[in-house]
Amino acid sequence: MKTIKLAFILLSLFFFNSCKESLPTFNDEIEVFEVYDELQSLIDGNSEKTLVINFWATTCPPCLKEMPHFAEIQKHYDPKEVKVLLVSLDENKHLESRVIPFVERHKITPEVILLGDQNYSAWTDEIDPSWFGALPATLILKGEKRNFRFGAYETYQELLDDLNQIDS
Repeated sequence: MKTIKLAFILLSLFFFNSCKESLPTFNDEIEVFEVYDELQSLIDGNSEKTLVINFWATTCPPCLKEMPHFAEIQKHYDPKEVKVLLVSLDENKHLESRVIPFVERHKITPEVILLGDQNYSAWTDEIDPSWFGALPATLILKGEKRNFRFGAYETYQELLDDLNQIDS
């Protein structure tokens, strides 16, 4: 009888442990890029997959409202095919006080990068010539295909439609 109880306990532990591993975990590591060139290198290194790059800040209510849509993309696509990058444009000094608490509180799962390069006029044209730096903004790209959107995605379907334009 003790053997059966022990076997049951061990199987239960194994089952619960394997369920735990399948749950999404929030991104608790935030890399800080001091200059835009570091982000550009990351973009260049992922040319084989579709990149969804969202520029946001913790002080931007529309940015925060659309955040769940990017988590949905991350959840529904194979990470080998689609990579979501959430690029915070908060100042470096707000990493510990704003960005990390926001990511933890909302259990953000896509990769978060803090871009500390505050010289927007030097690099926003690299993202899209029509962009003057206002948030939110999203760039979806794969190879030579690009889709830039200034403004928030009101629905997940809007984001999905833009993603499908690139993947078609």
